[in-house]
Amino acid sequence: MTTIAPPARSVFETSPEKLRPFLEGLAARVSSGSNWLVRKKTVCDLLLGLDAFFALPAAERQALMSDGAAPADAADADGGPEDFRRVLPLYVGAILERLNETSVTTPEQASIYLLSIHPEHQAAAEGWMLADPRNGKSVRKLMRTDRRYRQLMDRMADHWRTARNGGV
Repeated sequence: MTTIAPPARSVFETSPEKLRPFLEGLAARVSSGSNWLVRKKTVCDLLLGLDAFFALPAAERQALMSDGAAPADAADADGGPEDFRRVLPLYVGAILERLNETSVTTPEQASIYLLSIHPEHQAAAEGWMLADPRNGKSVRKLMRTDRRYRQLMDRMADHWRTARNGGV
């Protein structure tokens, strides 16, 4: 068991007001999972679904958001798949903030904490992995064999490449 330090800066609290109910809803769906096997699947499914939504043309996204009403001008609909993929670690960080967990105890939990924008979340996951060689091995195995997690990691690569190069 590795302790999770509270994030120094809250992604949730600094997010736009109109985005907070959405983030709360994501966190509620994740927290309703009975264990981290279920929660990991839920996080992956939710974020991969959002990625697919943002991969749609802007006009189709607007039409879906307006429940069949006439879509707004496509020029007004900003944000595409590249933009969304860059903010995925922010979404993971906000979801994990709302869970307010105190320790890392499973490979599924550690794997999701590694995807967070918060260095405190990443450090807790890495600490848990380093505490016992079997922990690190189980997370690496999950990364290789879990198709949903692998897809999510691939989509997040844009963010990490940009961050490493001094962007976002």
